Amino acid sequence: MMPQSDSSKTFNRRIVITIISVMLVLLVIVVVKELVAGNMTQVAPSPTVKPTQSGSVTVTAIPNAAASPLIFGTNLGLFTGNDQVVTSASTRALMQQIHIRIVRVPVRRHLSNEVEIQAFQAVKSIGAIPLVVLAGVRDSSVLADDTRIIQDANGVFGNSVVYYEFGNEDDWNGVTIEHYTQGWNAYIPQFKRLALNGKFVGPVNYQYDHTNLMMFLQGATPRPDAISWHEYTCSYQEAADNCIANLDRWTRHIHDGRSVIQATLGTELPIMITEWNYAADQSIQHNGLPFDDGKYNNASFISVWTTKAMDILAANHVFASMQYSVTNTALPLISDNNVLTLQGMAFQSLYQKMIQNPNGK
Repeated sequence: MMPQSDSSKTFNRRIVITIISVMLVLLVIVVVKELVAGNMTQVAPSPTVKPTQSGSVTVTAIPNAAASPLIFGTNLGLFTGNDQVVTSASTRALMQQIHIRIVRVPVRRHLSNEVEIQAFQAVKSIGAIPLVVLAGVRDSSVLADDTRIIQDANGVFGNSVVYYEFGNEDDWNGVTIEHYTQGWNAYIPQFKRLALNGKFVGPVNYQYDHTNLMMFLQGATPRPDAISWHEYTCSYQEAADNCIANLDRWTRHIHDGRSVIQATLGTELPIMITEWNYAADQSIQHNGLPFDDGKYNNASFISVWTTKAMDILAANHVFASMQYSVTNTALPLISDNNVLTLQGMAFQSLYQKMIQNPNGK
């Protein structure tokens, strides 16, 4: 091989330097991309699943958001065919304004099938998820009645998720948990085959009961999709301070219920508090007003009590809860002339704070 000239050597060195420079630039680009991607991975919020009317949808979680939107639910009164939610577009608009996310619909045997369908349509119209209260074992025609209700719900909601509670406070009405569980095992398998997208919930006790929950979970086949009971804090005759202090029982009940579920099933189930308010015995009198207990029309009490109640539900990760009730009762969210009550205003404010703007920004 002949020796290279100086000019050739210089040219070759330039080529080598150029190649090394290009390689260094490419290496820097790769490193920078990896660093950026790593940083983006660290700060991007993780996706979560939030329930919606049509089932579920993957959304981006709000950092540090602890409350399930479904704790902002309510009950329909539906005592007559002229229920305000069914007949008033203004009422339904207010329900949307205060962000009702799930609505519990009772089944009243004295009402026509048409009224029940109208109630379902009202719930659908506001974009809320329905929880339908099926007739339980106290109904001698339970199979026929509940079959009709589920078929009606299928007709209105189609393949959207519908929650069904089997019975309502049967324990308060003298039904043993053994009898309730036997009814569950006899009927729920049939209802599951009938419901297009049904989720079945029990045992719907009037108050939390450790033993009832344990026995129900031990015997229920199929396993419930969620657990439910009701929570109130006092009689309307009690002092306001007692009603507020007794809210602490809710935390104990939820913790114990979750422990019972884990110990019995070895897994977790969603918890629903499907009725709540401060007093179960507050009611409308002949003069059209609630008992004058110094609480229902006391803005300070209602704000403090409702705020603490919702904070407890959120802090304890309750999946869904339903205030009792939106209209036509002593403690409504919306008055009969379509004005937000004190509790309705508190409810709206808390949704904005806990769901829409949880970080206060």
